[in-house]
Amino acid sequence: MMAARLNRPDLRIWIAAGVAALALHAAFALKLVQWHDPVPGDGGTESVLIDLAPPADQPQETTQDLTPGPLQQESQPEPEPPKAEPQPVEKSEPLPAIPNAEAVVPKPVEKPVEKPKVQPKPAARVTTAPPRPHPSAAQVSNWHRQIAIQLERHKSYPAAAQARGDTGAATVAFTIGRDGRVRSDRLVQSSHSAALDEAALATVHRAAPFPPPPAGMLGEQFDFTVPIRFNIR
Repeated sequence: MMAARLNRPDLRIWIAAGVAALALHAAFALKLVQWHDPVPGDGGTESVLIDLAPPADQPQETTQDLTPGPLQQESQPEPEPPKAEPQPVEKSEPLPAIPNAEAVVPKPVEKPVEKPKVQPKPAARVTTAPPRPHPSAAQVSNWHRQIAIQLERHKSYPAAAQARGDTGAATVAFTIGRDGRVRSDRLVQSSHSAALDEAALATVHRAAPFPPPPAGMLGEQFDFTVPIRFNIR
């Protein structure tokens, strides 16, 4: 009981402090609600009252009674003829305008004409016989000497011409082949004795066939001109 008595004044203080705090918070909240920014031209001006009552001199509208006139029959409107329904017109779309353009035809490209390649022909092999070795000058000279010796061996002095004492040299020309046989003969220069001229031509035919030409000597026929002499010893 002593503790409860001692605590009562303190409780009252606390209650009073709480009420004061609530009052302060309420006053602060009200102030916040009423507070606004001042509007320009609003300071110190009195409000103006406008009277909307009509003026006293305005005439009042009076209604006059009008006598009724004869009744007029209302004319019924004539029915309108049916309107022809417009048929839909097909609209043709305009063709798009084609700009003027020059048709450019591409030029044909000329292809280079390819020339056929000519294959070089292989060189034909010429089969030739191996060249013959040419005879030396000594071999040819020796052959000519053999022919002269053979003519001298077959020379015959005619007895009638020897008895008459005919002498002289008859020059004969003859042709022989590679086989040494006589192909032709003729008298080139006379000995001034018919017997001696005939003896010279006969000597050529008796001496045939002559020695063949040396190996490698060109030609098929060979010409000779030889003087045949007839002398009495």
